[in-house]
Parts: sequence; structure tokens; C-alpha cells
Amino acid sequence: MIAAILFAALLGGTPAVDDATLLPADGAAAGLTRDGAAEVFRGAELYGHIDGGAEIYLEVGFERVTVQRYRRGEDELTAELYRMSDPTAALAIYLSRCGDETPDAGLAERHTAGRHQLLLVKGGVFLAVNNDTGRAKGAPLLVEVARAVAARLPDEAAAAPGAALPAGWLPGSLRVVRGPVGLGAIVTLGDGDVLRLGGTVTAAAAAYDDGRLGRHTLLVADYPDAAAARAALAHVAAHLDAALTPVRHDGDVLVYRDWAGRFGDLAVADRRLTLRANLARDPGLPATPPLDAQP
Repeated sequence: MIAAILFAALLGGTPAVDDATLLPADGAAAGLTRDGAAEVFRGAELYGHIDGGAEIYLEVGFERVTVQRYRRGEDELTAELYRMSDPTAALAIYLSRCGDETPDAGLAERHTAGRHQLLLVKGGVFLAVNNDTGRAKGAPLLVEVARAVAARLPDEAAAAPGAALPAGWLPGSLRVVRGPVGLGAIVTLGDGDVLRLGGTVTAAAAAYDDGRLGRHTLLVADYPDAAAARAALAHVAAHLDAALTPVRHDGDVLVYRDWAGRFGDLAVADRRLTLRANLARDPGLPATPPLDAQP
């Protein structure tokens, strides 16, 4: 072990964290005991653990998941500790899965807890604890396992991808996007990585509702430079989905109409690309006055 540490230091790095040590040992959480050894799935091995849905993890930045099963009497639990590439990637997965958050008063970290599952995010770790039997008495055990894990995780600055978005988004609608899988769950623009996010450019999206444009989605992505942002807009214009009709493309602004008659627009300013989708009206036209408006 000492030799491994010295070798890593000579290479200018640090030894990898054994995430199995972050999960509770026998009796360390509400008397639970481990049921077999922990399993680790790295990179594309995730497909062997998740039956569908692995793509979004790999797209935003997945490194490995450590899986440990537990038992206590009739209760059976499974803890899955996902090591993501950075805190934003961990938050992206949490937001995609948490739904309406129902936190437990016994946990300080961001999480949502229910009878069948508890999801938690802290730094670059996303944790899922599953109540495999579904017994009501097993629900408090989820909190105990999550509390034990959270206490072992280092404090890291929380990801704040929504900082680029204006205030007022609808609760539970914030999403983080780094590629076509995440984008496709929000809006259809075209095939493949149409926004050229490439797993490295981070976009934040959320739903809004106002009297002028109705309920719609706003997405903001900051590219490395203005040229990359303009290239992304040009790529969308050239590869717009067949169900979308271009209305106008004027320099750094593209407006389209979808099959249902609703509108969307993309605009570039410096290195930032802004997308508004599912708009009730053409955003470039003045609002139509009501029929009883005074001349």
C-alpha cells in the first residue's frame, strides 16, 4: 500500500478512492449487514448493471458505480454509489431522477426520500439506496444508510448550473444537459448532438410560465468562445428536425415552428446560446391586442 501511494505521488497524482469503504460496514447503519461483496462497474460496464438508461450517465460524465447489498431480518437494501466526473454531472443525474423532492428531516444533504428509494447528491457523488422488499419498515433504513455515506463524503462546492438562468423557473423543472440524450428529454431539435455539446459544454434548462409566451422551456449553454456558439447555431439550422419548419434565420437568431403550431427560437450573444422552446406565439412578433382593446 505504501509503495502504491509513493508511486502515485511520483506520478503527480493521488491513489484512487475505494468507494466500497464509503458504504457502511456490517452493523454500522441500523444493524444492517452486507450481503456479499461489493460490485464495481466502470465506464461502459454500466450497461451490465442498468437495464436501460446508462446513456445519460455516460453522457454527462460517469466514472464508476459501487454496488453493495444489505440485509437485516426480512429487509433487503441495495446501495449504489455513483462516482461522477464532477459535481455538475452528479447533480445532472440527481435532477433527472428525483422528481418532486420529498426530503427527510434527518438528512442535511440534498436528497429525496420515499418508501422504496432514497436519492442523494453530494459533490461528485450520486447515491441511490433501494428498498428491495418494499416493506414500510425498510424506509427508515434508507435514511440510515444515506446518512452514514454522506458523513464519509468530503465537502465540495455545490454545483450551480442554474445560475445562468433567470429566476422564476417552475419547481422541479431544472435540468442539466451535456448531449443529445439529455436534450432529447427536453426538446426535439434534430438528430445526434445537434447543439454540439459534446459531453463537455454544460447547458442548464428549466420550464417557465408567463402571460406572453405561455409555459415554455428555456435553455442556456455557454461555449468556449463566440465562434463555437455560432457554429452550434449554424449546425442546428442545417440539421433541423423534419417536424420543425424554419420561420427565419437572421444572423445569430433562428426561429422555427413545430408540428403543433408552437414556436421556438435560438439566439447567440458572445459565447452564450439561448434556446426557448414550446412558445405559444412567434417571439419576434408584437403581441396581438385583445378584441376589446381601445384604439
